[in-house]
Amino acid sequence: MDGFYIGYKPVGISSSKFVLDISKSLNTKAGHTGTLDLEAEGIMIVALGQATKYTQYFNVLPKTYEAKGILGIKTDTQDISGNVIQKIENVNITCEELKSTIEKFKGKITQIPPIYSAKKINGKKAYKLARKNQVQSIELKPITVNIYSIELLECDIPKFYIKAVVSTGTYIRTLINDIGDTLKVGATTLIIKRTAIGKFDNESVGKVYSIEEGLYFIPSLVLDHSFIKSLKQGKILTYQSQDGMYKILGEDGTFQGLAQIKNNLLKAVRMQSQ
Repeated sequence: MDGFYIGYKPVGISSSKFVLDISKSLNTKAGHTGTLDLEAEGIMIVALGQATKYTQYFNVLPKTYEAKGILGIKTDTQDISGNVIQKIENVNITCEELKSTIEKFKGKITQIPPIYSAKKINGKKAYKLARKNQVQSIELKPITVNIYSIELLECDIPKFYIKAVVSTGTYIRTLINDIGDTLKVGATTLIIKRTAIGKFDNESVGKVYSIEEGLYFIPSLVLDHSFIKSLKQGKILTYQSQDGMYKILGEDGTFQGLAQIKNNLLKAVRMQSQ
């Protein structure tokens, strides 16, 4: 089976276990286009069979999250599963102040990934070092992410609920933590739900999309057999069109792979095996 399965990962199961279970149930090779925290739930795109060759291209898609946070508490994991490192009993913040602060996070921002994350330090995952009490050896570099939109859905101080559409690599735990720090009261995450990746949302859950359908965000080129054969042989072809990545389709509409055009030269990037 080749294609992209849209799954919904529950809380308490790792992304790798979720993918492995799907792989076993369908008896096919599987991979993911992006993980979710153990304590998070939501949409995951699981690549099946030859679709595993194309997981890296989904990084361009925006991801939509809904998350619940609580002001006045900071934890070492930036979510409620961690150890409390700061607590304020009376949070004197209004919903208007919270809304105003949240709106300031729209656009390109800098985040320092949480120490309990899959970010690698000298080849080792940060969360594994943290669990071994090697916090002093963890120095994560700031990353730039894009918050395309963010809004306050519910406010019941100290608890609040947000919706955010963000770029790949954004840590929602860190976003809530940083909102709390900006308000000088701290905050931690109670719930994270990923409700969409690009156009794939809750209505897509349980469906399998072909490789071509899954890569809907990449434009298509229809080529004849001789062109496709040449691409698969590694030849660089002259082709006048806009620079960029393209899905290559045969004249019968079958997906043949990905190729890139630069300066009117067409070169295979990843082609389907026959």
